[in-house]
Amino acid sequence: MNMKKVLVVVLALCMVFTMAACGGSNGGGGSTEPPAEPQQLTMGTMGATGGYMMLGTAIASIVNENMGDLVYITPVQESLGSVGNIKAIASGERELGIASSNVCLDAYEARTPDFPEPVTNVSAWFTAHYGITYSVASQASGIQTWKDFEGKTVAIGSFGSNDAYLAENIFFPAAGVDISKVKIEYLGMSDACTAIADGQIDAYIGTGAPKVSAVLSLTESRETVFVPMDQAAIDACLDKYPEFIIKNMEQSDMPAMIMGAESYPTVAMKHVVIVSSDMDEDLVYNMTKYVFENLDKVREVKAEFAVITLEEAAQGTGIPLHPGALKYFQEQGVA
Repeated sequence: MNMKKVLVVVLALCMVFTMAACGGSNGGGGSTEPPAEPQQLTMGTMGATGGYMMLGTAIASIVNENMGDLVYITPVQESLGSVGNIKAIASGERELGIASSNVCLDAYEARTPDFPEPVTNVSAWFTAHYGITYSVASQASGIQTWKDFEGKTVAIGSFGSNDAYLAENIFFPAAGVDISKVKIEYLGMSDACTAIADGQIDAYIGTGAPKVSAVLSLTESRETVFVPMDQAAIDACLDKYPEFIIKNMEQSDMPAMIMGAESYPTVAMKHVVIVSSDMDEDLVYNMTKYVFENLDKVREVKAEFAVITLEEAAQGTGIPLHPGALKYFQEQGVA
C-alpha cells in the first residue's frame, strides 16, 4: 500500500474514533436520539364504504398531511357504529370516532342499557353532517304507513347498533307499531337494500346521509316507496330526544322512489366527531385548526359533507367539547 492510501485510511479511522469519543455526530457529548415516531391514533367509523368511513378518511388525510411528524390517524371499521365508537374511546382502545348526537348524550347521561354508567371521558371534537331517517319498502310489499310494518319483514340495522335501538325503542313506539308483530331482521343499510332488491325482505328503517348510495341503488333496481312517519309520531320522537332535528326527505333526493309528495319531514340527528378527553389540548387545537382551514377538502369527498361548517361546528354535539376544540372555536367566535 502506498503512502497516499495509508494516509487516507488513517484519516478515516481518526474521524470514526473522534465521532465515537464525542458520543455522536452532534459533537455535544450526549447521545443522539433517533427522530421521534408520530403518535399513532385510530378513528372508529362504521362500514368500509359508508359516510362515517369517508368522513374519517378525509379528516385523517388532512391531519396526517399537516401534522404527520407529530400524529398519524388511521380510520378503522366499527360494526356497532356510534355505540361501538364511544365504548372504544371510553375504554382507551381508540382515541377518535364518529357518533350520532343522541348516542353521545345516551352515553353522557347513562340513559340506555348500552351505557349503564355515565361516560365522561369522551368529548366532542366537532359537529359534522346529519343523518335522516330512511323508512323505505318495496312497492310489492303494500306498505304505505308505519302501521303497515306489522306482519312484514323489516330490517332495522345491525344488532346492537344505534339504528336498531332507535327503531325498537323510539320510532316504532312513537308510530304506534306493535313490534311483536314485526319480523325483525338485523341488517345494515347496504345489506338491507340488497335484501329488498332480491325480494328477501319487505322494508328497511335506518339513518343515513341524504342521497345515500345504497338507497339510491335500491330505487334503481326495484320499485320502492318512501314510508312517511306522521307528524304526531315525529313530535313524540322529539319529545323523547330533544336533540333530534327535523329534516325533509325531498322527492329530488330520490328520483326513482315513489313518494307521493314533494317532500316529507323526517327525524334527523347530527353526527359528531368525538375524541378521548385525555388527548392533549394543544394537539386537538392544532388538529381542529388544520381540519377547518382545509374544510373544502372534506366537502369534496361527499356531497352531504357540504353541510359541515365552522359556524355550526360547536353546536348540537350533545356532550361537552374537548378543551382544545373549544379554544379554537372560541378564537373563531363560533363557540
